Formats: sequence, structure tokens, C-alpha cells
Amino acid sequence: MNKLSLLSIEELNNKLHFLEKESVAKWGKMNSSQMIKHCSNFIDLYLGKIKVPFWHKYFGVTIGKLFLIYISKKSPLETPRNLRTDKSLKISDENLDFNLEKRILEQKLNNLINIEGKIDHPIYGKMESKKLNFLLFTILLIILINLI
Repeated sequence: MNKLSLLSIEELNNKLHFLEKESVAKWGKMNSSQMIKHCSNFIDLYLGKIKVPFWHKYFGVTIGKLFLIYISKKSPLETPRNLRTDKSLKISDENLDFNLEKRILEQKLNNLINIEGKIDHPIYGKMESKKLNFLLFTILLIILINLI
């Protein structure tokens, strides 16, 4: 596993400190405020705070395990760019408060430290909190690499 895929919450928070409102994405259409809110929404999705259609969970539980195996063997740097974003995670508001969104994301990252045991992921079903955190860190890192 690549060293970049093993970042801790503290390291992700440190990377966030390098972001500025004027940071320009290397790919995609979102500005820095939207990308930070996008990260925040991923955490909400993975903790079940954003509902997904039944078919997301059906495919996630049946073939999603293969995706999890695939992504756990790759470096976040090898992930394809411009993957389709689910409607529940798209951020269209271009006038977000960058500093507020950054503080919200930092708080959500810090709250992940307290998650233990099995989590009922809204797409992949029951999974260990360590796997959930690994998946979240990988996705968040991909997004943050785009801006740093």
C-alpha cells in the first residue's frame, strides 16, 4: 500500500491548512470551497446522514466489495480523474464560505477518531470502522491532492 493512502486524521487536517480560497483545482469543475464541502458530504454519506437510493446499496453490497478490494490496492494518485459525482454529493453553490466549510470539515474529520466497531455503510453494508476510515481517507486524499 502506498504511504499516501495511510494518512491519519491529523495529517489530513494538516493538508487542509495549506488550502486557500484561491486554490485552483488540477482537474474538475469545482472551486476550493465546493471541493471542501464535497469532502464533508462524503463523510456524511459514509456515516448514513445522506440517504442513497436502494439500487446504490443493492449494487454496493453485491459488487461493491470488489471495488473496495480494488481501491485498497491502489494509491490515491492512481485513481482516475473526473469520475462521475452522485447527485447527492454535487455542490452547485459557488458562493460558499470557504473558512466555514473548512472548519466544518476539520470537525468532521476529528469526529472520525471516535468511530469504532462495525458501521452500517449506506452503500456497502456492514464494515469495520477501520475499513470505513481507510476508504474515506483515500477519497478525501484524492480530492485534497487535486487542490494542493
